[in-house]
Order: sequence, then structure tokens, then C-alpha cells
Amino acid sequence: MISDDEKRRLRALKKEQKRLEQEHSEGKAVQLFIRRPLVELPRTQPVQNTFTIMSYNLLAQALIRRSLFPDNGAILKWNKRSEALLAELEYYAADIMCLQEMDYIQYNSYWSPKLARLGYENKYYRSGTKNHGVAVFYKASKFTLVDSSFMDYDKVATNGIVPRTATQNVGLLVALQPKNRPESVLVVGTTHLFWHPYGTYERTRQTYVVLQSMLEFEKRVKLLHPNLAKTYKFFAGDFNSQPYDSPYLSIVQKPITYNARCLNVISCSASYDYSNQDGNEHETPVPDEFEPNEEQRKMVHDMENLHNSLPARAISLYSLGYHLVDPKNAGLDNDRNEPFFSNWAHTWRGLLDYIFFVTEWDGSDCTAPDKLEDFEARHGVILKSLLKLPHPTEMDKGQPREGEYPSDHLCIIAEVALR
Repeated sequence: MISDDEKRRLRALKKEQKRLEQEHSEGKAVQLFIRRPLVELPRTQPVQNTFTIMSYNLLAQALIRRSLFPDNGAILKWNKRSEALLAELEYYAADIMCLQEMDYIQYNSYWSPKLARLGYENKYYRSGTKNHGVAVFYKASKFTLVDSSFMDYDKVATNGIVPRTATQNVGLLVALQPKNRPESVLVVGTTHLFWHPYGTYERTRQTYVVLQSMLEFEKRVKLLHPNLAKTYKFFAGDFNSQPYDSPYLSIVQKPITYNARCLNVISCSASYDYSNQDGNEHETPVPDEFEPNEEQRKMVHDMENLHNSLPARAISLYSLGYHLVDPKNAGLDNDRNEPFFSNWAHTWRGLLDYIFFVTEWDGSDCTAPDKLEDFEARHGVILKSLLKLPHPTEMDKGQPREGEYPSDHLCIIAEVALR
């Protein structure tokens, strides 16, 4: 039941939204967000019949605290931020939007009806009564929903590796049939992984669940819909992990062997006791050196084996092509050609958001970054363009900011075509 106070708040929000829409119609609108271009990869032949996939952590209104956003001003208010977020989504008009940190109340009262008017249908999922969740919105004019499924990481068994703690993190999978290619199906997923600074080990388990769940869901779709002869798998979201951390490397760099910084961080994470948080942690979750005990060594080795046992891997679309469209902002702090950041907050900046293509893995050496030409020839997917991300020198204070970006994350978009 929604309380009377909440009903009054929702009525006030609706009234404010009508006022803002009236200002738009009268041409009074100011710049609500910084518009960025979709930059095409260099080619000799045009690419047609494309579609766009977006990943965007919207920043849940329920999570906003002034201590985390001390000088961000009025943009933190929902009536301001919702206007900018909606305008941004409408401007980019992605065919498929993978959205994280979508408040449950705003999903029902705002996002679902507003985006329906723009031609989107959707699926939404959250853990229990958690106040935010994840969603996939897709253009009904281009896709038909065939099936959907959910992931509750706390409940998924992973071959002897149990969840380190209850996280309430979830994922969502949908099967979409393109109306211009009815013999094909897109398996599209989104997630928001564990946030904890010492959570690398659990996040690495969760990325295994992502790939495992995609394979199981694909199998179900093929069994129930044998007319869909060709499957293409995409997964996008906020992984709360950088391109040199084990959650990311375990799915893109196979067979995985943890070493150097990656090994220190996951070993340190394995030592963390969530049930006894007073004084049990290492002084930093990213130590220069860490000497694990035998139990922790075994935990890390078991995680390597878990990932290497799965006949699937992921290929980051920004890793594939971003160095071709913005070389000055690719691979600055990583050797995977990824951009420098997608999150620019008050106290932390870095890359957390990805759009992956998921494919089979036969056990061969796939440790080096994939090359675009090989990827397109092997998988029948053409990467046409990527949404440009700003350079660090173009940024100032932490987001969100009025007239800049309405979330502390920046959306990313890949434009692709199917052969």
C-alpha cells in the first residue's frame, strides 16, 4: 500500500512534470544534459539495418544522500533529475535500453508510462522488496518479446562456491525477436553487481552466473521456439568492476589466470569476513601486496577453475572498437582498449559499465583483446558506432550536475547490425 504522504508526493511530481512539459512546448527549455555523438568506426562500406543498445545506471533516487553528493545542488531533486533523464533517453532513442538502479516506485509511476508513450515495452526485476531494480526497455515497433528470465545471485549454486554474503543483486534476461529478421532472436541481459569495496570475490562469482544463466536461457528459448534459428547474445550493465579486475577479466580473458594486481585484489577480497566487520579487513581492498593463507589460495584457485569450466566468454564492444573512434581516451589505464571512465562521482572515478557480446568458448587461448575484423567475420555482428565518452580533462566536479549529466554514471551505447 502506498501511504497518503507518498500519494501526495506523487501528485506533486505529476504536477511539476506537466509544468515542465508546458515549458518545453513553449520553447523555454534550457540544456538539460550534455549531448554526445555516436561516432562511427572507419569503414569503406555503409552499414545498414542497425539497432542500438544502451546501458545506463540511472542513480536510484532512494540511494541519494547529501553526504555522497555534498555540493550537487537542486539536480538531486527528483523533479529536476527525472526531466533530464527522460530527455536524455528520448534524445538517444536507443532501440534497447538496459537500465540499472531504477526505483520501483518511479518505475510504476513514471518510467513505464513515460517510456510507453515513446513506444517502449519493458521487463523489470528487483530483489524482494528492494527499492530499486533493473529493467530492459525495447521498442515495440522493432522487437517482439519471446521470453524472459531472472537471476537472483544469492540463490544460484555455483559448483561448490557459495555466495560470500547476501547481496540482493539481480539480473534480468529477455529474448527479443527482431521484426525485420523473424528467424533470429536477441538474448539481452542486464545486471547491477555487488557494490562492496571488498566484494571482488563475490562479483567474480556473479559474472560466472551471468554467463551460465545466458547459456541456460538460450537453451530454453531454442527448445521452446525451434523456429528461431539464429541467436545473438548481448549483456550490458553496471559491473562495479574495472577492466583489470577479476570479475571483468574472468569472462573476457580466457582461460583466466589471476596474477599481479588482479590476484592481490581477489585474494584480499577472499579474506574479508562480512559477518565480523570490525577490524577484520585489510587496510585497503586494493593492496600492492597480499599474502593469502592456504584457504584463501584455494578459494581463488577454485574461482579460476569455475570460470574456465564454462564454455562461454564475453567480448566488450567498447574494447573492440573504442580505440578506433577515440584513441586518446582508450586504454589509458588498461590493456583492453576500454575508455577511462563511465562513473564520475564525488570521491571516485572509473569505468564500471559495459556492453558485452556473449559467445561460445572452446578452451582455446582467448586472452588477448579481440580484433574487430575477426569478431565481425566469426560472429556475424557488425559494430557500426559507439557513443563517445568525455575525456577526464572535460570533467570537473562529481556528477550529477544541472546542464551536464543527470546521473553519476554516463550512459554508453553500441550501434550494431546483424549479418
